[in-house]
Amino acid sequence: MQCYIYRVRNSSGSAIGGELQAETREAAISVLRRKGYFLLSVEEQNRLWTLFRQNMGFFEGRVNVRSRAIFTHQLATLLKAGMQLSMALKTLSKQTENKRLASVIKQLDRNIEESSSLSEAMKQHPRVFPAVYTAVVGSAEESGSLAEALANLSKQLKSQASVNARIRSALSYPVFLLVLSAVVVGVLVSFVVPKFIELFVNANQELPLPTQILIGLTSWLRDFWWALLLLIAVGICLSVFSLRQELIRMSVDRLLLNLPLLGALNRKLQLARFARTLGSLLNGGVRIVSAINITKGITANRAFSHAISEIEDRIVKGSTLENAVREQPYFTEVTANMIAVGENSGMLPEMLLEVADIYEQEAETAIDSMTRLLGPIMVVVLGLIIGFVVLAILLPIFETSALIG
Repeated sequence: MQCYIYRVRNSSGSAIGGELQAETREAAISVLRRKGYFLLSVEEQNRLWTLFRQNMGFFEGRVNVRSRAIFTHQLATLLKAGMQLSMALKTLSKQTENKRLASVIKQLDRNIEESSSLSEAMKQHPRVFPAVYTAVVGSAEESGSLAEALANLSKQLKSQASVNARIRSALSYPVFLLVLSAVVVGVLVSFVVPKFIELFVNANQELPLPTQILIGLTSWLRDFWWALLLLIAVGICLSVFSLRQELIRMSVDRLLLNLPLLGALNRKLQLARFARTLGSLLNGGVRIVSAINITKGITANRAFSHAISEIEDRIVKGSTLENAVREQPYFTEVTANMIAVGENSGMLPEMLLEVADIYEQEAETAIDSMTRLLGPIMVVVLGLIIGFVVLAILLPIFETSALIG
C-alpha cells in the first residue's frame, strides 16, 4: 500500500486535505470520487517517508489485543448511550492511554468527517484493525447494529487477550530458566574456566578427559566465536529463505501439525482460532462464504489455511459446513458434531464460539502441563552443564592432592 496526499473540495465547496492508503494513484482517485469530492490534487508521498510511517508502530508502541478490546468496549458503550460516532471517537482519542491507538482514533474521526464509513476508515490501519474486525464492523454498518456488533467484538477480544496472557504467563518460567542457563554458562566459560586452564597448563599435568574436553571447547569458543556467530547467521538466513518457498513452507507447517506432542497443541490452537474467528464473523452478520474466506487469512500455518480453502470450495459447491469440515484432517469429530448441532438449530455462531472455548481451555491445560514438565527438565540440564564444568575443574585438583598425599 502506498500513501497519497490529496486536496479536494467537498459538497459544500470547502477545500480539505489528508492522506489515503491505496495500491495505486488511480485507486486513490477512485476512492475519493466515490465519496463525491472534486479533486484538486493527488500526489504520491515520498516512499522513504511512507516506509517510516508504516513502521512508526515500532517506535510508538504496538496496539495489542487488550488495548483493542478496551477501545471496542468503550466505543460500543458510548454508541449505546446515544452518542454520535464522531463525538465518541473524539472522546476516546483523548482518554486512550496507548499513544499509537489514540493517533489512529483521531485519523478515524477525520476520515468519518470526510464522509467515510467506519469500516473503510479502519481498513487503512490493518495492523490495528485486522480483516476480521473490519468485516464485522462493515456488516454491522449495513444492518444498523454497530453498537451490538462492537459489544460482541469486545467480548471476543477480551477472551483472546485472556488466553494470550495465560499462555505468556505459562511460558515465562521456562524462558527465564533458558536465559539463566545461558548467562551461567557464559560466565563460567568466559571468566572462571580460563583461569583454571592457565593454572593447569603451567603445571604440565596430564589432564583427565572431562578437563581436556572443557579446555578444548573453551579455547575453540575464544578463538572462533566469530565462526559460531557466522554459522548462526547463515543458518537463520537459509531458514528464512527456505520458508519463503511455498513447497518447503507447506511441508514444515504440515509437520508442525503432526508432531507427537507439539502437533496436538498446535492443532488445538488453530481450531480455537478458526472457530472463534468464524463464529465472530457470522455473529456479526457476515455471510458464511465471505466469513470463511476472511478466516483463511488469520492463520500463519499454510497447511491449515489450505484446509480452510478446501472447506470454502466445498461450501461454494453446495456442501454444509459440517460435511466440509469432516473431510479435512485437522478438524476433530467434536468440532464437526457441534457444527452439525449449530446448523440444525440455527445457532451456528454460538456453537463455533463454544468450540473455541473448549479448545482454548484444552490448549491452556496442555501448555500448563508442558511447562510444568519443561521446568524440571531445564533445571536438570542446567545442573548437568554446571556439574560437568565443576567436575572438569576439580578432577585435576583432586588428582594433584592425591599425588602430594
